Amino acid sequence: MNIFLYIMLFIMGTFFGSFFTLAVYRIPLKKDITHERSFCPNCNHRLEALDLIPVWSYIFLGGKCRYCGEKIRIRYLLLEILSGIVFITAFFSLHIQNILIDTQKLIYYVLFVFVYVTTVLIAGIDKEYRKINKSVLLFGFLCHTIYITYLCIIGASSMYRYIICGVIFVLIYILLTIIDKLKDKYFLQVLLYLSYILFVVGLKSTFFIIILSMIVLFILKICLKKSFNKLPIGFCISLSTVCIIIVENIVNFWLI
Repeated sequence: MNIFLYIMLFIMGTFFGSFFTLAVYRIPLKKDITHERSFCPNCNHRLEALDLIPVWSYIFLGGKCRYCGEKIRIRYLLLEILSGIVFITAFFSLHIQNILIDTQKLIYYVLFVFVYVTTVLIAGIDKEYRKINKSVLLFGFLCHTIYITYLCIIGASSMYRYIICGVIFVLIYILLTIIDKLKDKYFLQVLLYLSYILFVVGLKSTFFIIILSMIVLFILKICLKKSFNKLPIGFCISLSTVCIIIVENIVNFWLI
């Protein structure tokens, strides 16, 4: 039963990974990400069901578009596989024995999925456009607010820390909305992203995320030979956030 469940989680993760590539392309262009059919960005041919099976379609088609022969970036395949592994790892670390009984853990897992979706979308958009999308952050913020409200209702958490962090996020979000036409607002977007991370994982984890992000930034600076003003800081924060959350989940697994 567990093996079958983990296989299903991996498959679900790969579908999310496939969705990320579509969303990262369409969200900055303000295109529909739910109803409009997928298409090849090179020849604009509408993709059929057999072209959209995560991992399998890439391997079966030899990493090329079936219609125009354009090579598909291998990072799409890697993201699908990585997402599948992340979904399994997160579920495994929660010690969920019965999905019908461990309701609170299952709800936390769903929250993790939303956090993962938010961070990956932020990372992908920032890497391509060096821009942190406010609407994606607002989606993640609202999802976590619902979860925190649930915890408070069942008496499992206090609202005080979340209220403070939430107010900081809202104030920065409003400020960004007011100065939306300002050209140089990237670092304020980074600050908004950090306030979201603080709201989600707390002060201690945010501290480690910042440290790890700085290390990743220095590595990118050396490898790409670019100044910090041209590096995707949001991408580094996203990568660090996913790493820290997974490490914390694994550590908690062995401590339980």
